[in-house]
Amino acid sequence: MGTWKKRGAAVFLLGVGSLAAGNLPLSPQAAPGPLALILIYKGDTPGTGPGMTSFTLRVGEEMTVTVKGVDANGNEVPIWPTWKADEELSVRVVEGRSKVAVVKALKPAAAAFFSAVYLTDDGRKVTGEVGGEIKPAG
Repeated sequence: MGTWKKRGAAVFLLGVGSLAAGNLPLSPQAAPGPLALILIYKGDTPGTGPGMTSFTLRVGEEMTVTVKGVDANGNEVPIWPTWKADEELSVRVVEGRSKVAVVKALKPAAAAFFSAVYLTDDGRKVTGEVGGEIKPAG
C-alpha cells in the first residue's frame, strides 16, 4: 500500500509541476475572435510585437517575411494570405506555405510596398502592408 501512496504523490506532484510550468491549461482556451490585423515579420518565423514597419533593400537583394493574423485581443488567428507587391518588388511564396514569402528588390524606388491580404469568411478584406526603399545595387 505504501508504494501506491508514493506513486499517487508522484503523479500529483507531476501534475502540479506541469501546471506551474504552463504545460497544462488551467481552463479551456477561448477560441480567437475574428481577424483584426495582419502582422508581417522579417524571417521565416512569426515573432511578437508589432511586426515590420519599414524595410530597405538594394536591387537584387531578397528577404524572407512571415505573417501572423491576430484578433482584437492579440490572439493568433490562422490565415493563409495572398501576397501583393509594387512593380519594383517581386514576391515568391515559399512552396506550400503562403504564410512565408520571399520579397526581392527588382529596381530602385524611393517608395515601394508589399502586402499580405486575407479575405475573411464574412467577406471582409484585411491587409498587412510594409513600405520601404529600394536602393541601387552596389
